[in-house]
Amino acid sequence: MIRKLWNTLRGRRLYKDIDDELQFHLDHRVEELVARGETPEEARRQVQLRFGNKLHVEERTASADLLGWLEDILRDFRYGLRNLRRNPGFAVVAVATLAVGIGATTAVFSLVNGVLFEALPYKDPSELVLMFEHIAGLPTKFGVSAPDFEVLRREARSFTGMAAYCNVEYELSGIGQPRRLTGARVSPELFPVLGVAPAIGREITSEDDRQKASVVVLSHRLWSTFGRDPSIVGRTVLLDRRSYTVVGIMPEGFDFPPRGAALNGTPAALFVPMSFSQEELGGFGSNYNKTVVARLKRGVSIGQARAEMGSLKAALVEQYPEDLKGIPGGISIPVIPLNEETAGRSRNTLLVLLGGVAIVLLIVCADVANLMLTRFGSRQREIAVRSSLGASSARIVRQLLTESLVLGMLGSAFGLLFAWFAMRALLSFGAETLPRVESIAFNGRVLGFAVLLALLTPLLFGVLPAFRSASGSDGGTLKDSPRTATAGRRSSRLLGTLAASQIALALVLSVGAGLLLRSFLHLVNTDPGFRTEKSVLVQVELPSGAYAEPGQMLSFCDRVVRAVGAIPGVLAFGVGSDLPLSVRERRVSSAEGTARSIPGPSQLVAVTWASPGYFEALGIPLERGRRFTEADRPERPAVIINQMLAEVWWPGEDPIGRRIKWGIEASTAPWMTIVGVAGDVKQGTLDEPIAAQVYAPLSLMEPWSRTFNIVARSERNSASLIADLRRTVQDIDPLLPISKAQPLEQVIGDSVRPRRFSMTVVTLFAAVALALAAIGIYGVLASLVSQQTRDIAIRMALGASSSGVIWMVFRRALVLMAAGICFGVAGALGITRLMASLLYGVRPTDATAFFGAAVVLTLLALLAGLAPAWRATHVDPVAALKTE
Repeated sequence: MIRKLWNTLRGRRLYKDIDDELQFHLDHRVEELVARGETPEEARRQVQLRFGNKLHVEERTASADLLGWLEDILRDFRYGLRNLRRNPGFAVVAVATLAVGIGATTAVFSLVNGVLFEALPYKDPSELVLMFEHIAGLPTKFGVSAPDFEVLRREARSFTGMAAYCNVEYELSGIGQPRRLTGARVSPELFPVLGVAPAIGREITSEDDRQKASVVVLSHRLWSTFGRDPSIVGRTVLLDRRSYTVVGIMPEGFDFPPRGAALNGTPAALFVPMSFSQEELGGFGSNYNKTVVARLKRGVSIGQARAEMGSLKAALVEQYPEDLKGIPGGISIPVIPLNEETAGRSRNTLLVLLGGVAIVLLIVCADVANLMLTRFGSRQREIAVRSSLGASSARIVRQLLTESLVLGMLGSAFGLLFAWFAMRALLSFGAETLPRVESIAFNGRVLGFAVLLALLTPLLFGVLPAFRSASGSDGGTLKDSPRTATAGRRSSRLLGTLAASQIALALVLSVGAGLLLRSFLHLVNTDPGFRTEKSVLVQVELPSGAYAEPGQMLSFCDRVVRAVGAIPGVLAFGVGSDLPLSVRERRVSSAEGTARSIPGPSQLVAVTWASPGYFEALGIPLERGRRFTEADRPERPAVIINQMLAEVWWPGEDPIGRRIKWGIEASTAPWMTIVGVAGDVKQGTLDEPIAAQVYAPLSLMEPWSRTFNIVARSERNSASLIADLRRTVQDIDPLLPISKAQPLEQVIGDSVRPRRFSMTVVTLFAAVALALAAIGIYGVLASLVSQQTRDIAIRMALGASSSGVIWMVFRRALVLMAAGICFGVAGALGITRLMASLLYGVRPTDATAFFGAAVVLTLLALLAGLAPAWRATHVDPVAALKTE
């Protein structure tokens, strides 16, 4: 095909000659007929009837012109490739620099595309919204309770369908080694609302939900672990040691819930009917742990849906018992697009990363523009000769832009390879941080983005050098003249402007990296309120089929506590329903008597059920009172509160002996006596504020809570201690899988992982930007020394000292640095404000980050000037003047 096109282009002139010859004969025949007495019009008509229409000649001539234009473009490309082959050093540096910039930008765009732009794998995902509940005054939203969902499902009119779901951990056994899986309880409307049907079998039906049928739909991922055997539909599997019949297999690529949401945001391996129990349907004011997904009706905007949800608050209040009607009084129902909730906090992180890599790409373009300006400067005689031989400025610009396009295409080709490896590296580092990891891939949109960069980057780095070189392509360049020197000075100023721009951009990125680094250091130095050193964690989830009664769960915990206490070297140990940094349970509570009256939101407290040794194992200090003992029983309920709750209800007083209970003051829940006040610990991530918290004995634990965290502190090696804890659990229940086993320090690491990801990547970009800026400064100074070789020689011949020559070079470096820093500080002051949501304990205008970035850039500018300054002091005046 290429050979045929080439032969066609080579034959263009032949076609044009034939057309010219034919036109000559046509015109000659018309003249003969006119000489015989025919009118010109009649003569042309007869000629056209005999020889054909002139339009054919014009079409072929136009075709030949187009082919000629293509031939010129191919010639320019070939010439550009030859020039690169003749200058391998320039070609390698320019292509490698572009590959880094284009590759890094494409890699980050692949993350942004997968998380923010790729459509969720559901029918018309833009119509899907999520609903939660929120109490005015609280910083975060929470899930929907079962009775509230029933009201929303019955009363809402803005949706074609509505479903509830929640993540639940299940034990899968009976097939190979027992293991824990994250599943989802779903109402029967879920799959119709999502518009996705099982690939094999059927979905969960309303009949399944009403009858509380033990049926399960498997995800494609889980089905693959069974060998993708279609006959599994209709067979049974054991979930939490109960038999469930497999009724369907979801299609490949279907993930729900989508990863990323703060609540119920873990893709499920299997789906079972929601089948609300009577306790759940009557659980007014509790169990706010379901997420609601709904599909908007056509023509209904999200604003209209939100307005309707606001009008349903009265219906929610009406259903509550009289003694609990105060709970939903301040509740609102946020309605959030599904894709927006899925992206969550990652949206700001990804946009900051995209902005950071865009700055790197701009610095890369400035670097390559510097290289091209320097190289085109050495080609001024060649360009002047082309101009003297008749080439127009437009023709020269086209040639130089074509060479830039060749560089851009080569840089993009290698950049795509670099981008693939960079994307894999980013995913391996941030897979547990980013949502929708399964959607991140090299697809058509990412490749199209890379092609767009290949076309746009030559404009960024090639236009200015091309026009600058073409403007000086006159005869004056062919001889040594003051005009040549003036052109050199103009070129030097242009190079300096580009270098200063690089410094400004590098400063913006360096300030951003400095802010994230200081924020991360503040975060990891935040006191979590507990000790992690020399402690390990083993987490288990008791299956409902084997531990149906609260007494069975308590018996398991008692056996674990006794067995762990017998492990050699264990200094402290305990069991809790939750750990600091991951406390999930929230409840409304009330205090009796002299407690200060507080607004409704402050009555919501975090709740943890704990064994007597829980506080010692975690190193949580006891401020006053006592810890739990074996004597604490349900008939004599005792609780420990944290220091914050004590200050909220009894500021400046001793809360020991006071009583609190679950629910509002009018509730019928039993009173519990405060026996101790513990130090404050972080219940959420380290950057979240401390909340009021209540600790209750394991004997008061609700039967639906089945997660137990076993914590042990010892001087022994963590790995051996974890192995002993595993054996201890397996001795008690050989079928029970371990959900999590790790040093307690890793809990802190998991908490700061998102911030570590953004800080590390932006710091890496800043390092690349600084290196490129240093290269740019070096190039400018080296070009300056080269252009001023004669001046330096004359200075040194007249007695100038080496220190004076060095200062001349360093002065230029400092001028460039000062100009770049001034503009960079102004840009950073505006841009870093967009990073405020990613910072902790640091202001966007933090002086340390700005000053540190400026110092680093100043040092880089001086280092970049060392080699050119040394070269300037070693100019031989005699040799330089002879050459000139």
